[in-house]
Order: sequence, then structure tokens, then C-alpha cells
Amino acid sequence: MGLLLSQLHESQGEPTAEANTILRSRIHRRRTARAHRRYPGPETTAGDRRPFAEAGGGREGRQSRIDAVLLTHGHGDHCVGLAEFSTGKSFEIPVYAPPDLIHFLFGFPGKSRFFSDLGRLARDYVVPHALVEEGRLELLGGLRMAGFEIDHTDRLPDGSCFPSSTYGYELEADGRRFIYTPDLGRLTDSLLKRVEGADLFMLDGTFWWDDELARISGLAKRSYELGHVPVEESMEILIGMDIGRVIYTHLNHTNPLLDPAQPMAARLREVGFEVAYDGMVLELY
Repeated sequence: MGLLLSQLHESQGEPTAEANTILRSRIHRRRTARAHRRYPGPETTAGDRRPFAEAGGGREGRQSRIDAVLLTHGHGDHCVGLAEFSTGKSFEIPVYAPPDLIHFLFGFPGKSRFFSDLGRLARDYVVPHALVEEGRLELLGGLRMAGFEIDHTDRLPDGSCFPSSTYGYELEADGRRFIYTPDLGRLTDSLLKRVEGADLFMLDGTFWWDDELARISGLAKRSYELGHVPVEESMEILIGMDIGRVIYTHLNHTNPLLDPAQPMAARLREVGFEVAYDGMVLELY
């Protein structure tokens, strides 16, 4: 078995909602090494995928290519894409997120919020699940997932985060591990220990410099203030670690990595790291 990952959208402007709201992962059995050496794209793959939408009794005529949704935090570019499910294209899609994010979006029993009632979203089309941090969960045959808290959103005086805490995700199938942290404020010791030995680490590539907004747009806000570790610093920390592939995602339109001719992009290639792009397909065997 192996893990196939599809990057939906990697905008060269503001990060798109789809890119970081929906993580689509599938498990495929390898019948022969030759047959599964390369996929032309997600549309042509075959395997043991079981869409959760099939569980909606009496709705056999509709099914989704999305098996599950993993939300990292409550910023708009990471969660408003859920509204797309209110069109009725899919039914009972499980949505996993930090507990405070589930409450922020969907409310509590007897006290719903916007996303609960938007086109009957949480009544018919999605099923919210509050995750237990570090709790292991099987999403579909052979694919296991655990969410863990990372730094990104604002910490309030009472210790809570606004609009929610932020989770990274660790996915594992057949001994292959994928760590996903598209918005990340710091590379902590615990996170570095987690990514050691991983087959794939996708992380925050929003800004190259800490003062990027001042350099490009004349804005006083710094990368760290906005909850993003700059690439020029995270790259140096990760060099030499035992990680199969390091791929940066969630690039802001000011990031010089968007231009392959820039020396920053050349430096990234020199150390063997990559930048995600639209339609990127990754296989871990």
C-alpha cells in the first residue's frame, strides 16, 4: 500500500481556501511496481477508496471525491471553503478539527452558529468531529491520522487562541509518514522531533523574510507577528535533518520563491527542498 497526496490549489496570490481547507488523501494497493510507478493525475488513479458520502442512505446517486476534511485553524483562508458542501453535492462528509474550532464554526448543542445552518450544512452535508489532540484515528482503510497543536493563531490573556487553536496533522499509511503544517509560527523542539524520519514534511512558506511586507509593500507587520516562520530561517533549521522531502506551501504573493529565477528559489533547490504547485501529486511508497 502507499499514500497518494494531491495539492488542490497553490495560489500565486493570496492562499486559496481550497488549498488549505481540504486535504485529500487516498490509499492505493500496489498491484505491481510497474503499474503504480507514476500516476498521470488523481483523475486516473484506481484503488480501495471508500467515500464517506456513500454512507448517506438513499443518496446513492451522489458521491464525493472528498473522503474527509481536516481543518487546521479558524482563519478564513483555511475554513470558509466548507461552504461549498452546502450545495448538496455531497452528504455526511466528516470534518475533523481542533475542539475550539468546531465550537467556533458550528457552535454547541442547542446553540448553533453560522456554519451549522448555512444551507443546512451541518445538518445534511458535513459531520463535525472535535479531535482529541494526539489521538490516533483511522480515516479510511489503512490511513491513520493524528492532530497536534502548533503555534500560529493569536494567544489571548486567558490562554485561549483566537479565532481558534491551530493543529498540524500527521498522516501515516503502511509505515509512510506525512506531516502537514501549512501555517506555522515556530519550529519547536517537539515539532522537529516529530518530523525527524518523516517521508514528507509540508510546511508554511508564506514569507521568505521576516520583514517581507515592509520590503515589498511598506507594511510594518513582520512574519513572526502574523504567525509565520520565515522560509529563510526554517530552511536553515531543517537542512541536514532526516526527512524524505521538504515542501513549502501557502506562499504569499510577495514571496520571491514564486519566481524560479530568484536567488532564493535557487538556494531552496540547492538544499533539495521544493515549493508546492497547482495539481502537484505526491506518492509515498
